[in-house]
Amino acid sequence: MHITETRLTPSRLELVRPLKTARATYTIRQGFLVQLVDEEGRVGQGEAMPLPEFGTEALDTCEFVLRSHLKALRDQVLSDSLDAIEESFMIPRGDPSQWRGVHLRVEEDLPEAPSADHAVELALLDLLAQRREIPLSKLLNRAARSEVLVNALLTSETPLELAEEARRAVAEGYLTLKLKVAGRPLDEDEARVRAVREAVGPEVNLRLDANGGWSEREAHQALERLAWYGLELCEQPVPPEDLQALWRLQRRVQFPLAADEALAIPSAISVLLGTAGGMPAARIFVLKPMVLGGLLPTLMFARQAARQGLGAFVTSSLDGIVSRAGAAHLAAALPWGKLASGLGVGRLFKINEDDPAERAFRPVGGRIVLPDAPGLGLPK
Repeated sequence: MHITETRLTPSRLELVRPLKTARATYTIRQGFLVQLVDEEGRVGQGEAMPLPEFGTEALDTCEFVLRSHLKALRDQVLSDSLDAIEESFMIPRGDPSQWRGVHLRVEEDLPEAPSADHAVELALLDLLAQRREIPLSKLLNRAARSEVLVNALLTSETPLELAEEARRAVAEGYLTLKLKVAGRPLDEDEARVRAVREAVGPEVNLRLDANGGWSEREAHQALERLAWYGLELCEQPVPPEDLQALWRLQRRVQFPLAADEALAIPSAISVLLGTAGGMPAARIFVLKPMVLGGLLPTLMFARQAARQGLGAFVTSSLDGIVSRAGAAHLAAALPWGKLASGLGVGRLFKINEDDPAERAFRPVGGRIVLPDAPGLGLPK
């Protein structure tokens, strides 16, 4: 069983309306689709949609590394079986800071490109799972769950619009709502958070995401005020490189803080997990496989976090259905399944809602039920 063809196709997604974070405002997403074909006609799919503001390579670097990876597959693995490809995945078991990137036999001087690594790794894993005739989630973890809880990302700006959007999400079955904060006056953020909480009542989980947009002093002030609205957690309240500020904040607030963008800094991993000595800098981790270099390094990190008694959940990097499908399989394979994942973002894009692939991974009742089909399970 051999890889007989590799394909690389540019992709582009347009958002229904601009999405504002503390780091940037997004109107489009661009990247590449990868397809690997074996001699029996199976097609493994992967996707790279770099997000430099969150720790990936730039688009041009992504393309360069993708072409290098695919050339390596053609030149070095074309005559090998998929068994050899499987052996080329060396899953590190030592220093967590080394859990980065697909370990293919490629040039060692390639630039860091986690998004490109993710795409090739995902396509190979899709092929391997198809070969074994099991869902990708079961390849990652035999005890993987069959469904994944999903949060609703609220994207409206004004309190009135947010309240209405929150009510609709809860009516659709979402039990966890997520709201972007920072990058605006605290009074405005408080009004927005208050409107959502008053609209949905006390039983719905409400999480915030600051995308590192507050200083330590601003974050402390904001979290003290916003804690009154019953928060499940807050993602990345301070800049990702300020690990000590995150550590101090976690000890001042009663609810969990979640590290997100900080995970893109390899040297930060041991501090975040507390394996360098001392207590962990955060209690929850937001896992973006596109940023962490693939599903395998992300899964290894999640397992290490679980051994430390820490939680984790998977979220999208504002990417397409192929990546979101892979992320859903990963979420089902995590040691934890208690926290809702951020994978219900298909509605943010101008896409054909009748697309079979989108339908297969569309959240229903606040959860994604994974297809019971080999590999990713994306309709042909």
